[in-house]
Amino acid sequence: MPDIELEHIVPLPARQAFAVYTGQMDTWWPRQGVFPYSFAPKTTRPQHIRFEAQPGGRYYETFADSSELVIGRITLWQPPHSLAYTWRDPTWADATTIQLAFSDVDAGARVVYRQTGFAAAGVEWLIAYYRVGCAQTLAGYVAHCCALQAVQELGLRLD
Repeated sequence: MPDIELEHIVPLPARQAFAVYTGQMDTWWPRQGVFPYSFAPKTTRPQHIRFEAQPGGRYYETFADSSELVIGRITLWQPPHSLAYTWRDPTWADATTIQLAFSDVDAGARVVYRQTGFAAAGVEWLIAYYRVGCAQTLAGYVAHCCALQAVQELGLRLD
């Protein structure tokens, strides 16, 4: 059973929902608020958070001072339906695993997020905290998908 499991419907087809999750993370990823997710050193600011689109590819963050941190590795890359990657705070004993499934439904795409491995990472006590943080993070993704759908309905382009 996953430590964290969240599910949302976004108003985009699965192919686009997958592309937005993996290719537009810089836009929707929260860097401020209650759970500001960035490993940026205090002496610089976050710049990008990205996936290398292939199995074994990096999931990494870059910073304004040109440094970077590999947060995890892609373990499954099957657009538009499946994505899995490791995620690790550098202070943890091991990585967690995040799995996403994207499936077409009448209203758009169902996106199922699962994260496991907190016990192996030695931070099982953080599950409740991360459940709230993951909900906030995915809310940013869902809001971004809704905004993209609204723009598409208006016939506008975002170049």
